[in-house]
Amino acid sequence: MKCKGKIFKIIAAAVILTAVLCSGFFLYSREKRYDFTEKSFISMDTVITEKIYGENSSAFISPVFSIVTGLDDTISRFNESSAVYALNTKGETSDKAVAEILNSILQISEDTDGAFDVTVGELSDLWSIGKEGEKIPSEKEKEAVLEEVGYRKISIVKGKVTYDGGEIDLGAVGKGFACDLIEAYLSSQKVQGAVVSVGGSILAYGDYNKKGDKWSIAIRHPRSENEFLGIVRLDEGFVSTSGDYERYFEKDGKRYHHIFDARTGMPASSGLVSATVVAESGVLSDALSTACFIVGEEKGKELLEKYGASAVFVDEEMNVTTVGEIDFEKQ
Repeated sequence: MKCKGKIFKIIAAAVILTAVLCSGFFLYSREKRYDFTEKSFISMDTVITEKIYGENSSAFISPVFSIVTGLDDTISRFNESSAVYALNTKGETSDKAVAEILNSILQISEDTDGAFDVTVGELSDLWSIGKEGEKIPSEKEKEAVLEEVGYRKISIVKGKVTYDGGEIDLGAVGKGFACDLIEAYLSSQKVQGAVVSVGGSILAYGDYNKKGDKWSIAIRHPRSENEFLGIVRLDEGFVSTSGDYERYFEKDGKRYHHIFDARTGMPASSGLVSATVVAESGVLSDALSTACFIVGEEKGKELLEKYGASAVFVDEEMNVTTVGEIDFEKQ
């Protein structure tokens, strides 16, 4: 049995991503970049890399760090003082961030007929993919857990969230929402430019040079850790990628990854191995990349059209499909 997803691999991937981003800047721009300050740290069970451009860029590093760690404290289902922990154990919370996240994504659960669902925390625990004790659960075990799964068990009334079910896990959307919070902060401070990577979600904000060149965001090759599939270029925006290579194990020649179809209790098997989405918000890009990965190319295209998003899909044969207006160059 082969296991992926250990923290040193995440760190290595983040370092490679940063290097590619930097080389992309040098490769595609002849204009001198603005001065910048850069920092990497671990939070939300992943590596966060922030690169802030412009005068006094160092002054914004710590606030961005605080935004991410503060959100992690709020939405971690394992933190006994978090709002999500309270929601899972006491059945309610009035936390604004949790309500905002859920308000943003519950319709996507409806649009996918429940395939995309953030109430799969117990299902994730049952499989424990990437953790000690990972296994293929029995049908009886899955059926018992699936009885507790269901986004319709979540209610939001006047900012108060109530829930009567298993465990909510916002891991599929929290990193994108962190990018939203960071973007709002940078905008309020009139920061020149920044690129912030929160695991598989990236914020490209403002400018990094006087010419105003597009940001170059690298997409990892889903079957080669040290290679990249191509480059997405954008003026500003949010980019999120979901894939079957992030955490998985293999048994009898089959790959079991950590992104579940809530209808079946199984790792999603839609024919896609990677879905990268560019959307108007971080939480939307994060949710849609996961949802598209789960439901596959045909249904994914419908979702993207509804939400005005674009994407790069990679299937099991390594065929690449672009959807919507996206500036993508395959390497």
